[in-house]
Amino acid sequence: MRPTSLALAALTVAGVLAAAPAAGSPAQTPQRGGTVRFGVLAEPACLNVLLERCGESGPALSLLAEKILEPAFYVGPDFTWRPRLVSSVTFTKRPPFTLTYRIHPRARWSDGVPVTARDFVFTLRTRIARKDEMPFERPYLEQVRSVRAVDSKTVRVVLRSRFAGWRALFGNILPRHALQGENVATVWTDGIVNPKTGRPIGSGPFLVERWDRGGQLTLVRNPRYWGAHPAYLDRVVLRVGLGSDDPVEWFGQNEVDVAWGGLFPPAVAALLREPGIRVLAEPTPRFEHLAIRVGPGGHPALRSKLVRRALAYGLDRNAIVRGVFGDFPPDLRPLQSLVLGEPSPRYRHNWNEYRRRPAEAVRLLEQAGCRRGADGIYSCSGQRLSLRFVTSAGIPPRAQTISLAQAQLRQVGIEVVPTFAPPPVFLGQILPKGDFDVALFAWQHDPSGTGMHEVFGCGGATNYYGYCQRLVTRDLDQANRILDAPRQGRVLNRADRQMARDVPAIPLFQIPLPAAHRTTVRGFVHSTTNPLWNAEDWWLDR
Repeated sequence: MRPTSLALAALTVAGVLAAAPAAGSPAQTPQRGGTVRFGVLAEPACLNVLLERCGESGPALSLLAEKILEPAFYVGPDFTWRPRLVSSVTFTKRPPFTLTYRIHPRARWSDGVPVTARDFVFTLRTRIARKDEMPFERPYLEQVRSVRAVDSKTVRVVLRSRFAGWRALFGNILPRHALQGENVATVWTDGIVNPKTGRPIGSGPFLVERWDRGGQLTLVRNPRYWGAHPAYLDRVVLRVGLGSDDPVEWFGQNEVDVAWGGLFPPAVAALLREPGIRVLAEPTPRFEHLAIRVGPGGHPALRSKLVRRALAYGLDRNAIVRGVFGDFPPDLRPLQSLVLGEPSPRYRHNWNEYRRRPAEAVRLLEQAGCRRGADGIYSCSGQRLSLRFVTSAGIPPRAQTISLAQAQLRQVGIEVVPTFAPPPVFLGQILPKGDFDVALFAWQHDPSGTGMHEVFGCGGATNYYGYCQRLVTRDLDQANRILDAPRQGRVLNRADRQMARDVPAIPLFQIPLPAAHRTTVRGFVHSTTNPLWNAEDWWLDR
């Protein structure tokens, strides 16, 4: 697990306004036809889902590819895995750890060829052969011991060990009958086609019709889509070359009908005043938190659990959320977990105890043997309780967060010294070396519930806290190997409750992401993991 993109955090954390949907609107029958223009996404270099370089410019390729080459599972708006190309999967809990996938009986390619077990086997073997070129997928692919087709619609995978991330094994399923015998490294530069016929191909509700580089990429309805219904729209046009940086102009000049990303707070506020535009904000899996350096490099007093808990009680996280975001989104609340977030059904309020309680913060500091000086700041073991709060420079919301924390903690006798570093220095040097007392940055929750052992487990590769608690490490390691999501959630929450007692970090909030669309675009559901996730359900109310 890595700290999330600071550029993205800068775009989204700065304050987002949300407008609620109209209540009581009567249901309408979707109308077929029409085109929706969607922006803004960074243009991919190419459309080959097997080449990392094709998606290096941003998430556009992975987002649109999911609507063309459907995966076995996809992540829904509630940040849980949902079956797509498979109707069911069973697994064993004892060696050999075996997954049996049953492909949806109706699933077929746009040329009418059924999606079969041979496509799944071809996809996984192709990805495994190229795993060195796909570093983000490599940890998943290395879990596979074998894969084989049982029958035309059944695939069996044997894992080397239990692995909670198994739902991500079969990403975009590839058409074997189209790619067999082809050089997969050279196909799909400008389109996703059958190289044997030159015709667009896919298993999803849309196909790539045309790509005008620097301008737009056009998706057209797949008339043979096997799902609940073919797409209502004729086309979705992905705009990548807009005439200005002003989202109000995008809508005013009819360049977009849906905007996702690139919505800075002033533009969002302006869009809320525009008639016929609906603005939404949903929490993302990215969450801001205060990392406390328990190990060497941090203030010695932070090795005391009592002092760390005093920090948590000294902060008013509600005031920080409102100070950073204002009154919108109106339902944004402090995050109450370090391992799961809303709207996951497994999310629990394990940190709800930590509301601002200045008297409790003072009591804990004095119980730890700290003594208040004449200037009101405590000293612990003779060392002034002056803490370096370090974060990336150039991100106003983070400066605001630290400023608010500074004022709040001063009242309980803790001095905060704001320290700002260039992002490469902060991420590449300060965090890995543990050269901070408290650090403000973001992680991203994984929908599989994996990766947290690397963050909070003893000796974890990205454990920047120096925190080591045997029970937490055991639970997080175990969660990485639990195949059943509800049971995994119970183990993750058990670890989170222990961390709430130890306080190696303090969760602040999930970073919200705004989207806007014309009210004539119906059926749009805002998903922060993929804005196109239900594009087949969009329709135009004309």
